[in-house]
Amino acid sequence: MNMSINKKTIFRLAMLLFMVVATIQLTACGPDTAPSESKITVAAFGTPVILNPVTVPTITSPTTKTQYYQVTVTDPTGLPMNDIDVHFVGQFTNGQSINFGGAIGSAPTSTYYTGSITLSATQKTDKFGYLLFAITAPYYAVIPLHAPYNQTAVGSETGGTLANGAYFYTVTALDFAGETNATLPVSAVVTNITPTTQAGSVALSWQAVPGATSYRVYRGATALTLRSLVQILNPSGDPVTFTDVGNPTGATAPPAANTSGLSLNSVLGTAQATSGSALSTFSINF
Repeated sequence: MNMSINKKTIFRLAMLLFMVVATIQLTACGPDTAPSESKITVAAFGTPVILNPVTVPTITSPTTKTQYYQVTVTDPTGLPMNDIDVHFVGQFTNGQSINFGGAIGSAPTSTYYTGSITLSATQKTDKFGYLLFAITAPYYAVIPLHAPYNQTAVGSETGGTLANGAYFYTVTALDFAGETNATLPVSAVVTNITPTTQAGSVALSWQAVPGATSYRVYRGATALTLRSLVQILNPSGDPVTFTDVGNPTGATAPPAANTSGLSLNSVLGTAQATSGSALSTFSINF
């Protein structure tokens, strides 16, 4: 009797062992990519992480910034899946030595940020069905700024203390290294209600320059007599706007050469995350 029970027990244990081994083999041979009708979602995870910040940057400053993206792969029922290959392809328009999930490359450097670079990497979701994909770049960009473009000037008979007449303006951009050259000035005419009234103003605008830490506005009665008017710190918005209400001018003329070339880096691009037929496109801007 005891022998019979032992045989049954051994048989059951053998069957259980066989099922476990079979399950392990099936798991090991499972697909590396997401099955049909699966979904991928990508979202920025937190804010950029800045390492080794310095108050007075140099070209060799080791400061970097990293933006993490949480990537989740779910099956057709909506459940997260682990150990799934996700392939990433990203294209960047600027930035130096970008680390795209382990793939490293540098976009062509240019005063006008032309050119692009494409990088690709593959990573697996972890046991919780998601992965954190990291994009790292230098915090400081070693690229000359371009002079502010699309500069406009519109005169008004109210809003300031400017007298009747024509006013000429040009705007430069500044970074940690220096200042851009000046472009050809734009002009505006102030026509007050009466010739003796001095209540005019001029509204200026220009497109924001990536990496600029400030702008300097120059004004003159002619295109050849431009002098510094005001420096706008920590600019925001695009376009950037400023109204000349009659501020006094300084003695500094606009620079003829571009001495900029060390600014806060701005990583711009687009990327795709794919696994099987699942696809998600996301923007990179940090």
